[in-house]
Amino acid sequence: MKVLIVDDETHVREAIRLLIDWDRYEPAEVLEASSGREAVALIERHAPHIVLTDMIMPAGGGIDLLEWISRSAPDTKTLVISGHGDFDFARQTLRYGGMDYLLKPIDADQLNDSFSRAVQSWMASESSRRQMLAQTMEVNRFKPLYRDKLCSDILGGPAARESAEREFSGEFELLQPAGTVRSAVIRMDEDSPLLIKYAGRTELLYFTLVNVANEVLGRGHDGYAFRNLGREREVAIFFWNGAAHAGERLLRTNAGLEAVLGEPLHFGLGGCADGLCDGLRASYLQAEEALKKRRTAASEKIAPGAGAGSGAEPDLQGDRYIHAFEGASAGGPGVMEEIAAHIREHYREELSLQDLADRFFLSREYISRRFKREFGENVFDYLANVRLERAKRLLLDSEMTVVRIADLVGYQDEKYFSRVFKKSTGFAPNEFRREAGTPKGRG
Repeated sequence: MKVLIVDDETHVREAIRLLIDWDRYEPAEVLEASSGREAVALIERHAPHIVLTDMIMPAGGGIDLLEWISRSAPDTKTLVISGHGDFDFARQTLRYGGMDYLLKPIDADQLNDSFSRAVQSWMASESSRRQMLAQTMEVNRFKPLYRDKLCSDILGGPAARESAEREFSGEFELLQPAGTVRSAVIRMDEDSPLLIKYAGRTELLYFTLVNVANEVLGRGHDGYAFRNLGREREVAIFFWNGAAHAGERLLRTNAGLEAVLGEPLHFGLGGCADGLCDGLRASYLQAEEALKKRRTAASEKIAPGAGAGSGAEPDLQGDRYIHAFEGASAGGPGVMEEIAAHIREHYREELSLQDLADRFFLSREYISRRFKREFGENVFDYLANVRLERAKRLLLDSEMTVVRIADLVGYQDEKYFSRVFKKSTGFAPNEFRREAGTPKGRG
C-alpha cells in the first residue's frame, strides 16, 4: 500500500507519520510532498492509494489537488487535515470525494479511525476491481471461442444459422443495415509444410493465423477471421466494411503471415454479395470453390484458371496466392459500384483497367464486361463523362483558364481536352462558358 502525506510544514508531516499505527496495515510505502504541485507529480509517478492533504499550501492548494485527484486518479482515497474550520473547505472536500475533514491539532484516535476507514474503503474497491478484472479476463478468454462458434454457425445448417443470425449483428456491433459483404477461406492439407512444422502445436498455428488477420481487420471493425469449427484445418474470414477491397487486406494479412510463419498461404476469395449472413455464406461457398479449383489446377499441373470448372473465370489478377471466384454471381453490383465510386474519386489520375484489376482483385476482362452491363457504358466512357461533368462545373462556377481546368480534370493536353469536350457538348469550352452567360476565363 502506498500513502502520500501532503503538507507544507515538515513537522506536521512527521507528526502524521508518528501518529498513524502502521503496524495494523500491510507494509506501507509513505511518500511526502510539500505542495499540491509536488503532490500531483508524485501521484502521477507512484499512484498512491491514500492521500492525506492540508488545505492551504503554496504552489497548489488542497482544493485544487482534490479536484485533480477526482478527475485524474479517482480510485485514490483522500483525507483532509487542516488548521481551518471553514465550512466551504469541508464542503469542497465532500464534493471532490474526500472521506473525512480533520482539524489540527491532530487527534491520534480520530486520525487512526479516519485512516482505517480509508484503508478499508480502498481494500473494498480494490477487491471489486480485481473481481471485475477476473471476470473480464474470463470473458475475454472465452470470447474468441464464442465468436468462432457464432461465425461457424453462420456457415452451418439451417437450425444453427437461424440462432446465430439473431446474435451476429449485436456481437460485432453492426448497427447499420449490411451492404456488400465478402468471405475468404484458408484450408491446409494434411501434408501442409506448416502443419508438419507445427506438429503438436497446431493450436498455436491457428491462433497465429486468426490473430494476424484480425489485426488487419481492426479486431471486428471491418470483418473477422475465425477457425471454422465445421471444417478441419480451415480458417475463414468475413469482410463487411470495405468488402470490395478484401483482396488488399488479404495481401497485408499474407505479408504478416510470411513474416511470422516464414511463408505465405493460399486464400480462396468469394465474390461480393448483398445482405449480411446470407451474403457471407454465399460468398464463403464461392471462396471454397475458388480454393478447390486452385488445388485441382495444382494437382493437374496446369495454370490456375485454365479449364472452366463450375463456370469460374480466369483467376484473380495480381497476387498468386489469392484465388478469387468469378462465377455468375461474383463481383455483383456491389463491387461495380465500388469501382464506379473509385473512378469518381480519382478521375484526375491516369486510370487503366489494369489499375482497377489490381486494386479490386478482378480480371480486366471481367471488370470491362460486368461494368458495361451494370452502367450501360464501358469504364473509359464513364471516366470521360465524370471528367466532362466536372469540367462543366468548373467552367460555369469559376474564371479559371481552360488549360487549368483541363489539368484539374485529368487532361494534360488542353487541345485534346477541347476536342473531347466539343465532341460531347457541341461547344468548345470557352463557347460553352459564353453560351451559359458566365464570365469568360482569362487566357
